[in-house]
Order: sequence, then C-alpha cells, then structure tokens
Amino acid sequence: METLAAAAPALTAPVLTAPALGVPVDAALRDAVADPVLRELLADEPAQDAPPPCDRPPPSVRLRPIGLCAAWSHHAADLALPLGAELQRWEETPTTAAMVARGEIVRLLPGVFLPPDLLGTSVRRALALGCALGEHLQSHHVIAGRSAAWVHLGGRPPASLELLSPAHRGILAGVVQRHARLGPGDIDTVGGAPVTTPRRTASDLLRFSPEAIARPLLRRLERAGLVEHEELRAHLHRLHRHPGVQEARERLDRALTPLAARSDTAQQDGTGRCGPRRAPEQPPTVRPLAGVRLEGPLITARSERTGPLSSP
Repeated sequence: METLAAAAPALTAPVLTAPALGVPVDAALRDAVADPVLRELLADEPAQDAPPPCDRPPPSVRLRPIGLCAAWSHHAADLALPLGAELQRWEETPTTAAMVARGEIVRLLPGVFLPPDLLGTSVRRALALGCALGEHLQSHHVIAGRSAAWVHLGGRPPASLELLSPAHRGILAGVVQRHARLGPGDIDTVGGAPVTTPRRTASDLLRFSPEAIARPLLRRLERAGLVEHEELRAHLHRLHRHPGVQEARERLDRALTPLAARSDTAQQDGTGRCGPRRAPEQPPTVRPLAGVRLEGPLITARSERTGPLSSP
C-alpha cells in the first residue's frame, strides 16, 4: 500500500492514507509534508474572512495597587500605601537594636521597621501596625492593649503587638492575641483601622498588663483627657463577671486618684483651678539702710557694704 496517494488534478488537496505496514509513522509524515500541493495548502496566508488588523493600540488598563491594610477597609488600604512603601525589613542584629535605641528607626514587629518621622499621627500609627502584619492581617483583628495606647498617645511602641479578635486566636511572631467579644462602644475607627476606645484600652491595661506598665500609661491617658477615674470605675463595674475585674479596680485606685480625693488635698485659687496647698508665706525680711538708727530693741544696724548709701 502506498503511503501517500498521488494527487489527482481534479482534487484540491492530497488524500492521506494510513502508512503501510513496516513504514515508520515519522517517515510517512515527512513524505506528506514534502508534497508540494500540501505545502501550498499549509502556507501561512491570512484567512479571507479575517478582520483587518487594527492600527490603534489597545486601551491601557490602570492597575490599582492593593494596600497592605485592605483586610480592614478600602479606606485603610488607600491611606496605607505610602507607609507600606517605606517598610524596612532587616534582620535583628546588634546594629538594628542600637538604631532602635537611638530612635533612628522604630520596630513594629520583629524584623519590621519604619522611620519615626512617619508615625506622627494616630492614623499613621494604626495603619503602620496593619502594614507590619502584612498578609497575616485579618478583618477581625482589633488593635488593643498597649498597642492601642501607643496609637492614642504616641511615644515608643510596645515590644509585642496586641490584638483582640472575636475569632479563634492564631499564633504570630511578636503578636499577642486575645479572644474577646467587643461591643460597638469598644471600638474606634482610626483611618479605617479598628482600635479599642481609650476607655476599653484603659480597662484592658488594668486587667492584663503588669501594673508597672499600666500605671504610667493610665496617667498619660488621663492627662490627655481621654479617660477619667469615675468613668473607668463605672465601666469596670459593668464588667463584674469578667476575669481580672476585681484586681483591676484595686489597680485603678492606685494608678489614678479619684476626683473627690483630689479635691480634699487641693485648694481653690482665684482662677477656679485646683492646685496643691501652698505653704504659708513668711513675712519679708527688712534690710536696714547703712548708718540709719532704728527704733526698738536694735540700736543701730550698719551694712557691711561701704560707699554711698543706696536704697534696698
């Protein structure tokens, strides 16, 4: 049997038949491709009904970059774009530790740093923590505890990032996560990032942080006008069934002085402000003029200074 039938003049294409027994298939294909009629049919010619090529370039597609805080909100993702571009990832070495101690960089998480001049507002501080978490950030993560106090007050961030979440706690390096049910009054939105309110932040500090750390932060929150003793005590009273509340009340009295106690140890001045009691003023000491005779038990009093007389 022939491997390739001869092309008749009336046919437009050759007729391919199965190769004969014992003839390799590759050899049959080579013979078929070598046929001039088949080569003409397989020539790279455009189809007759194909549309003409377009001279205009296709419209450009603008790709919108996704921010590192997109898990929180689109608003947070937009605001976090410049912060994400400035993130610095370095190894933890004595050199980086010295740079952190000198205030040249700020450590957000182990190995994640930012320049301190980018953290001047509460919005930037909150978004910086979300950028540091990167792909590990979840929509239910709420900045809490010492990290929330840093967002509200500034200063140096804590060594560990603290988060509250109603979902199951995960394990992340450099992150302390606690499970909690948060109400609408417990969360503030700072630049699209969820942060516990100053009142909830203060109560969490009293319940979970060491007293040596919680006390100065509570006083800073009070001086900033963000919390008050009576407000915190009322809030802790509503949490009477939560763990650590009784100890938190005792810590509160040691950290912040109630308003009534401050009134007992202060006096009202002419401006209506309370201040510490002043010591009774001593009568002014009169320095006699040199060479002047005084009436009374003193006979004379002379100044050790020589020269012409001068008024005191």
